[in-house]
Amino acid sequence: MNIDRDIELPFTYSEDIVRNLIIVIVIIIVAIVLDKLFRKKIIMYIRKPNIPKLKVKYEKKLEHLYNRVENNRIDVKNGYIELSNIVREFIERATGIKASSFSKNEAYKMGMEDLSLLMEECYPPEFAPTGTGDILKSIKKSMGVIEKWNQKSR
Repeated sequence: MNIDRDIELPFTYSEDIVRNLIIVIVIIIVAIVLDKLFRKKIIMYIRKPNIPKLKVKYEKKLEHLYNRVENNRIDVKNGYIELSNIVREFIERATGIKASSFSKNEAYKMGMEDLSLLMEECYPPEFAPTGTGDILKSIKKSMGVIEKWNQKSR
């Protein structure tokens, strides 16, 4: 009995397997990248921040900074830097917007007029070679901005 068989060359099916494997890997990588990019935004929309709790937390931080400045435990320039960080962090937690990435004009256009004025007041002393300005007055204004903040400020 004579049976002719075509013998398959080794690895002839491997091209399909490799191509499919590459496609799966690319899909996984794209999914991971998209997840990283949108996770924070999605979480902010799912979990709305508790504004009253945030206000209390950041008002305490500002009071602590006020006391440190008043007792000369921090200089004016570093006080303005810390003040700016506290306000930016509050905005980010309250809105989900990265506050360090927008200008005072953008803040104004987004309906955050008080924040825009505060930024205008704080930027020069924060970036000056030496600290100048009335830091205590700026901290009090920041407290006022946080105190007046509400859900509609998003």
